[in-house]
Amino acid sequence: MNTRIESMSSPRARARTVLTAVALIGIVLAAAACRGILSVDLPTRVSAGVLDDPSFAPTMVQGAIADFECAYTNYAGATGLLTDELIESTGFIAWFSWDLRRIPSNNSSLGSNTCTGAGYGVYTPLQTARFSAADSYRRIKAFPDASVPNKTTLLATAAAYEGYSLTLLGEGFCQMAIDGGPPMTPAQTLALAEARFTDAIQLATTAGITSILNFATLGRARVRLDEGNLSGADADAKLIPQGFVFNATYDAAAERHRNRVYVDNFVNLYTSVDPRFRNLTFGGVADPRVPTKNAGRLGNDGVTALWQQLRYSAETSPMPIATWGEAQLIIAEAEGGQAAVDAINRLHTAAGLPAFSSTDSATTIAQVYEERRRELFLTGHRINDMLRLGIPFDSGNDAKGQPFGTTTCLPLPDVETLNNPNFTHP
Repeated sequence: MNTRIESMSSPRARARTVLTAVALIGIVLAAAACRGILSVDLPTRVSAGVLDDPSFAPTMVQGAIADFECAYTNYAGATGLLTDELIESTGFIAWFSWDLRRIPSNNSSLGSNTCTGAGYGVYTPLQTARFSAADSYRRIKAFPDASVPNKTTLLATAAAYEGYSLTLLGEGFCQMAIDGGPPMTPAQTLALAEARFTDAIQLATTAGITSILNFATLGRARVRLDEGNLSGADADAKLIPQGFVFNATYDAAAERHRNRVYVDNFVNLYTSVDPRFRNLTFGGVADPRVPTKNAGRLGNDGVTALWQQLRYSAETSPMPIATWGEAQLIIAEAEGGQAAVDAINRLHTAAGLPAFSSTDSATTIAQVYEERRRELFLTGHRINDMLRLGIPFDSGNDAKGQPFGTTTCLPLPDVETLNNPNFTHP
């Protein structure tokens, strides 16, 4: 049988992506009703033609948000296993292949799984989120201004979420392709993300919507740090007010909209907290940013001790996408020296931890990196930090005696390369 895997960048796949998102909007909207102007009541299914109706603009943006939230919790879970945040506690290959870093380009979990497939859908959900946001932006921008209330706010929101989708694609993958285009380096992908964040910042400023302005500004600071633009990253990060947090929200109404990190740790018992993130302290005080506990039982495999992360206490727990804490870490890394010490201590004060003190630059930057792994625990940052900072991935054998593979950055999956004419194959 000749089976054709359709590229996530192909026009037909993109059209199907929009229709799928639209079909799910009715479910998603109940959970997102608190988002103010983005709330709207609709039946559970609508026709594709509605996408050309200006009154449907808020729903398109809400659908793009839901697609990103679906992708985000899967990305955090998958990369938590791939790095050193989680270990697998099940015998199912869809999970232990991530922990063992055996993710080739033909791995179905990586390439073609949805948010609810076995293991973690990563590439398809992220490309779906990226396209949903970009398509919403394009359609809404073309509508007459008078026909779309809060048009500028909707455009700013769509641009910001597209920026974050591109950020994860650029940080986590070895290369990328967008809309059936040629191979792109991570740097090129991140440059696109920066451009979208800049668009979102300008639009949010015009609309006067502070939450999206801060969301996009911190996203641009993150990307600029990735790019080595320390002064630009520092300038953006300093604009983020203390206490700022922008969450991805989850609920129990639909499987695709549950917090997968919690579900696989507490419900399925497929994952356990890696020993390197258990019982962390500073100055003899337990670090509340990395709360864990020994569940006193074994995981799904009947072998691995089950340690539970307590950052997410339910399948409905929100996951932070952007926070003031991250902004402080960007300032610390960009400036170093006493400014870094001061930023670390602002975080310690907020967390109730003893102060950090050092005048040695190497000791200070090492503490900045340690603060990052704690402050950003299970939020999808760790893979990028390990790649950009040269932190070694595990090698040799795992606790079960199984050899680790060689995956670090994620390969562009076959679902893209086999169907994109810009890629050649032997």
